[in-house]
Amino acid sequence: MKIHVVAIIAWILLQSSAWTTDAAVRTFTLDLARPTAAKYSSFLDQIRNNMRDPKLKYCSTEIAVIKAPSVADKFLRINFQGPRGTVSLGLARVNLYVVAYFAVDNRNVNRAYYFRTEINSAELRTVFPEVTVANQRPLEYTEDYQSIEKNAKITTGDKSRKELGLGIDLLISTIDKVNKKVRVVKDEARFLPNWIQMSAEAVRFRYIQNLVTRNFPKKFNSDNTVIQYQTSWGKISEAIHSDCKNGKFNKDYNFGFGNVRLVKDFHMGLLMHLGPPKSFFEANSTGVAPAGVH
Repeated sequence: MKIHVVAIIAWILLQSSAWTTDAAVRTFTLDLARPTAAKYSSFLDQIRNNMRDPKLKYCSTEIAVIKAPSVADKFLRINFQGPRGTVSLGLARVNLYVVAYFAVDNRNVNRAYYFRTEINSAELRTVFPEVTVANQRPLEYTEDYQSIEKNAKITTGDKSRKELGLGIDLLISTIDKVNKKVRVVKDEARFLPNWIQMSAEAVRFRYIQNLVTRNFPKKFNSDNTVIQYQTSWGKISEAIHSDCKNGKFNKDYNFGFGNVRLVKDFHMGLLMHLGPPKSFFEANSTGVAPAGVH
């Protein structure tokens, strides 16, 4: 066990030292003025390709795996460029969790709203340089879905983000309701889940991407499977990383949407970074790194 721990630490340090990063935050823009399913899919693939470690594969699959954490390259920016303005998200590169968002207020002032436990003021300036420190505002709630849903005051169904729907048309309408408008916490908390699910969650899960493109561009109701995927990203990543060989699990896995034995049936788009693949641990039972791990 100690050999495994030493091996993974050494592997991550070597991986991190091999990267060169740009101080500028990488930005990805989704054109919603002339949306197409192909543009949307390309937008998600661009993010996956930028996030992935090209040398890292879990279970001998082609599913993108997030690069190891880098102090010099912590965030990325997503622009939703609507017909009448743009709203942006700041995401953490280590896990694609939302850290902040940008919008223009009713006085035409650039504003940045952020989760204070996820990003500080100086970092926020690198993500949204057009926003002065004076126009940064910490959000009154935390970044988890439960806190966001509570502030959204959803009164229908199971009172979760599932009731808010998904889809490109909905994304466009929420941007229009925020851009150059007075900030309303309840509305903001209703729109954030849509923005997050249409970007970060769809990058993680091709299942969600496929729902959006299949219904494109219409708004559609979400379902329990979508929620189960979102709450199981870490568990699915761990199963693919640790209990899988050549695209097949050693046992059935059920995360709330039926038994799965083949990795492809999870319809994943991006996996959590969990260190070197299992084969690395096996080879390092003697402390020797396998070929191909640098």
